[in-house]
Amino acid sequence: MDVFGGAPRFLAYPRTFTVQSGADALLKCQITGDPQPSIAWEKDKAPIAPAGRFRVQAEGNVYSLLVSRVTPEDGGQYICKAKNSVGETYAAATLKVEPGEPRCEGHPDDRAPVFLARPLSLRVGRGEDVAFSCRVLGQPGPVLEWEKDGRKLSDLFESSHFCVGKEPEDWHFLRLFGSRPPDGGVYVCRARNRAGEALAAAVLLVDPSSREPRDGPSLGPPRNCLPLSCCDKAPEQPAEGRPRRRHVAGPEPEPEPWAALTNGEAAPSTPRAKAFTVSEGKHAKFRCYVTGKPKPEIVWKKDGKAVVPGRRHLAYEDREGYFILKVLYCKPRDQGLYVCTASNTAGQTLSAVQLHVREIGLGVCLGWFG
Repeated sequence: MDVFGGAPRFLAYPRTFTVQSGADALLKCQITGDPQPSIAWEKDKAPIAPAGRFRVQAEGNVYSLLVSRVTPEDGGQYICKAKNSVGETYAAATLKVEPGEPRCEGHPDDRAPVFLARPLSLRVGRGEDVAFSCRVLGQPGPVLEWEKDGRKLSDLFESSHFCVGKEPEDWHFLRLFGSRPPDGGVYVCRARNRAGEALAAAVLLVDPSSREPRDGPSLGPPRNCLPLSCCDKAPEQPAEGRPRRRHVAGPEPEPEPWAALTNGEAAPSTPRAKAFTVSEGKHAKFRCYVTGKPKPEIVWKKDGKAVVPGRRHLAYEDREGYFILKVLYCKPRDQGLYVCTASNTAGQTLSAVQLHVREIGLGVCLGWFG
């Protein structure tokens, strides 16, 4: 028999991830070896005794460590060690614990809400009715709340302007009647139950004029935002009184560690939100080129709430006229729907990108012979 072939080795490493305080954390890995290895878990180099809130399980060659009702003190580096008479190996993953409301004890069958269908972004004319719909599952059945730009609908609209409800097969809806330009923005559906919470967001753009053509002059609103990955020349300036947008020729890759977010032009009927994934610890960069008379005001939002510039969030206009938002050293909590809103006295336009943050695990292997 090949001696090295019997040493333990990881087929799947434990994954670094973030949980809220009070939730359960499950570290899993898959290990093979002949003879079957013994498994031991450590936290910050101290052995973990499988008792109390710590439970160790093994199903075939899949080994797991369950930490129930985590506290901030449970955060740290966890190591899974595998050893047999041929050799040993280990892998490490970091558990991050964020502050949160304590989780109530629930039934073992409880499941946090999950969106099977998310609301779609829409573009409508003034006076049209709007309908957002989504499908969400959870155990127990989740309670849904709709928000606009981070505020409850009841704080923004009269009760006659909107309605929410539920339809068969776990479908939920939000309807707005006789839409108006101020109705434009980011709408968030928040689903909660005792097992957790999930969010889904969509953009609504309301044209200041109705869809029917009309005679007479009109002042042009800002044109749809145009996020680009990179460019090799400055954008052309619009003619006086004619707001417009232009593609810039010559896209080229953005140098590391930046992960540039690219979104094509919005279709005439819907401001599409493309999805983009960036690795944890990398930087994300959004670029948006907007024209309009008078010059539009730019606001960046995440999941309907304004992004506040700070140490990890930089917002500015560069020399070429692009509006930039940088998110430095991305963390899992940075993922969400990012929207660039441009507005002036003539109207408003939006562009959106869904950002996902991929969490990275750490794995190390050692082999030795006896």
